[in-house]
Amino acid sequence: MTDGGYISLNGSLFKSGEATVSPENRAMMYGDGCFETLKCYQGRFLKWNEHFSRLQRGLKYLEMQSTVSSSVLKNEVREVLDANNLMAEEAMVRIQFWREGGRGYKISSQKTARMIQVSSYDRPKEPLDLITAKTRCIPSEALERKHKLSNGLNYIKAAQEAERQQKDDALMLTVDGFVSETTIANLFWMKDGIIYTPSEECDLLPGITRNLILSFLEESGSNFEIGKFEPRSFYDADSAFCTNSLIEILEVKSIDNHQFDSEHDFVMQIKDSFLKFREKALKK
Repeated sequence: MTDGGYISLNGSLFKSGEATVSPENRAMMYGDGCFETLKCYQGRFLKWNEHFSRLQRGLKYLEMQSTVSSSVLKNEVREVLDANNLMAEEAMVRIQFWREGGRGYKISSQKTARMIQVSSYDRPKEPLDLITAKTRCIPSEALERKHKLSNGLNYIKAAQEAERQQKDDALMLTVDGFVSETTIANLFWMKDGIIYTPSEECDLLPGITRNLILSFLEESGSNFEIGKFEPRSFYDADSAFCTNSLIEILEVKSIDNHQFDSEHDFVMQIKDSFLKFREKALKK
């Protein structure tokens, strides 16, 4: 979103510098909320229903209530895209919900407020350099990992580790040392013709693009495994890539001192399958 652009706050448009929320905003004080980030393709959305459903599940997990429907929320997104002159290009959309109410951990309300922010988005094109972060994932037993919850301090700390080493992102491990995800994406890798990806038991956010890739692999009869893998399994891979709704599919070229083939036929085939699916889905 450029300076002077618009946001949507509880269904109304405001100049970004003129929108106001309570200083006792629980999203700011406690991260008491959830969000979705997705891409808009010239006014169209890929897997909108899945994003909306995950948002609803996050609200339910946090014991928050929202009466806004899928169609109303989609119209609000399009309204703010149009106000920012972004309907004709690819754009990033962030939908944020938080709990109304004041200070204190004890919940006094289930009512929510919401905000929609948009910005132009240029997908990174260069393969990623990763590090292995010392910061570990939060266990699902402590905080459910299936929802996009607003408190992301552990991701921030892992991203700081990557930034200090001038790398693009960080691989995060579970507290017991298994491969989980990066700070922003799910991981896939291939070794000797077998494709691997961590299971949901590895404290990761099961991304919508991740699920789409798994459906491609199943439909094509590919040999793949979902499970708990030690870092060595990833380090020894022939090729690897990351997925999320914004970057879609992006190759990984290295992690620490380990190099991958970022032009491997396997990665190119997956990218081709995704592009064909996207083209067909966005025409509907």
